[in-house]
Amino acid sequence: MKATEPPGATSLVREAALDLAHLLGQHVKVAQLELKAELRSMGRRASVIAMLAALLALGYGLVMVGLAAVIGGHPATGIPLVLIGGAHAVGGGVGLLVVRLRKPGTQIMNTSTTAMARSLEALEEATAPSAEKRDVL
Repeated sequence: MKATEPPGATSLVREAALDLAHLLGQHVKVAQLELKAELRSMGRRASVIAMLAALLALGYGLVMVGLAAVIGGHPATGIPLVLIGGAHAVGGGVGLLVVRLRKPGTQIMNTSTTAMARSLEALEEATAPSAEKRDVL
C-alpha cells in the first residue's frame, strides 16, 4: 500500500505559479474591459464637446453676420441674425460649462490599478517571512 505523500516543493511552486498567472490574466481581462468602457465614455464626452463647440462657433458667426448687416443698413435682416446667433452662442457656451463642471477628469483605469495594488499587497504579505521566522534566522 502506498500512503499519499505530501506535495513536494516543486508541485507547490508550480501550483503557485499557475495561480499567479491565472490572477494576472484575470487582471488583464478586467483592465481591458475597464479601458474599453472608459474610452467609450471619453468618446461620448468628446463628441458632446465638439457639438457644443460647433454650436458656439455657429452662434458667433451668426452674430457677426447680423452685426455686419445692422451696420450696413439692413436692421430688419441683422437683428434676427444677432438674436438667433446670440442664442446659439449662449447655449453652446453654457453647455460647454456644464460639461466641464459636471464630471471632472478621472484617472484612467483607476479600478484596475487599485485592484492590482491590492493583489500585490496580498501577495507580498503572504510571501513575507513572519517576525518569528526572522528572529530565528
